[in-house]
Amino acid sequence: MRRLVGLVAEAVRMMIARPVSSTVTGLIVAGVCGVILSTTGQSVQAETQVLAQIDAAGTRSIVITDTNGAAGIGPDAVDRVGRLSGVSWAVGFGPAVDVHAAGIPGGNPAAARAVYGALPAEVTTSGWDQTPGTVLVGPYAQESLGLKIPAGGVVTNDNVDYAVVGSFSAVDPLAILNRSLIAAADPSNPDPTLRVIYVLTDRPEDVAPVAAAVLGVVDAADPTAVGIQTSQAIVEIRKAVQGELGRYSRRLVTVILIVGLVLVGLNVYGTVTTTRRDYGRRRALGASRPDIITLVTTQTLTIGAVGAVAGSVVGDIVIWRLTHSTPNLTFTAAIATLAILTAGAAAIPPAVIAARRDPVSILRIP
Repeated sequence: MRRLVGLVAEAVRMMIARPVSSTVTGLIVAGVCGVILSTTGQSVQAETQVLAQIDAAGTRSIVITDTNGAAGIGPDAVDRVGRLSGVSWAVGFGPAVDVHAAGIPGGNPAAARAVYGALPAEVTTSGWDQTPGTVLVGPYAQESLGLKIPAGGVVTNDNVDYAVVGSFSAVDPLAILNRSLIAAADPSNPDPTLRVIYVLTDRPEDVAPVAAAVLGVVDAADPTAVGIQTSQAIVEIRKAVQGELGRYSRRLVTVILIVGLVLVGLNVYGTVTTTRRDYGRRRALGASRPDIITLVTTQTLTIGAVGAVAGSVVGDIVIWRLTHSTPNLTFTAAIATLAILTAGAAAIPPAVIAARRDPVSILRIP
């Protein structure tokens, strides 16, 4: 360990003693990081934004429906579906019932559905304890019913009264609920059934396996009446977009790294050639060939680290000014690491050449 520390310290001294070659190597590595981040970095930012927009369209959603009202899906199916691997949440709704605002003549009807299961974070409520006989009204349903505030009473065509105790607002994939009311489940109903179950998976890749598994866990009386709608088509589009953008980014990064590897290798080779007598003296004084290789490689890695930090800072500034968004720090760190490793790899062939030279022939006076 002491010998290794000594080699590293010597490599740092050599780096300082040769400012021209050290600066050139540092600038090459900095340029590699800066060019990759200012070009591919923008592609990564654009890919993130595009995928976010695709995900907003519901790439993780599954809708299980009773297509004709005879499937016989029980409320306990929500809990079974929610326990499937890869499911973020599941919530079910009973049959839709038309309601009118009590005491408001001329008001349009709106649909009310009993909810089964916990409402997910995609549904924001004004506060609701799900007391039987109470409902929450969506923003469009409130306008349709003619309610100035989310309070009052609504009545069904069968003269069943509900108390409106607040409002809710839903976003995708439950935005369709904004045109209806959600009611607390009636515990006195002897045989409640569901007409729809909304499911959200953890990842877009989970949609297909979860959709294949839900049919077996809903335990419907008539499985042929169960319909399953997925976002698999959007998932495939997402994969295609991600794959194409990722392929372009990888190719560009590879080309830039190869160019940087060649330039660093040539610069290091030129340096070890012009300073061959220094390495010859070290070999004559007892330095082994692995010591010389370690010395040259460590020196290049140290310079590369300094250049990578400088180039990453400049590249991130360029991304921020062009996209007005915070650069991806993980991507930045990955590119800096790749650039440093590339510089180290480029230094190995010249280091081997320097280590294999005969110290006697190098130090011989012409």
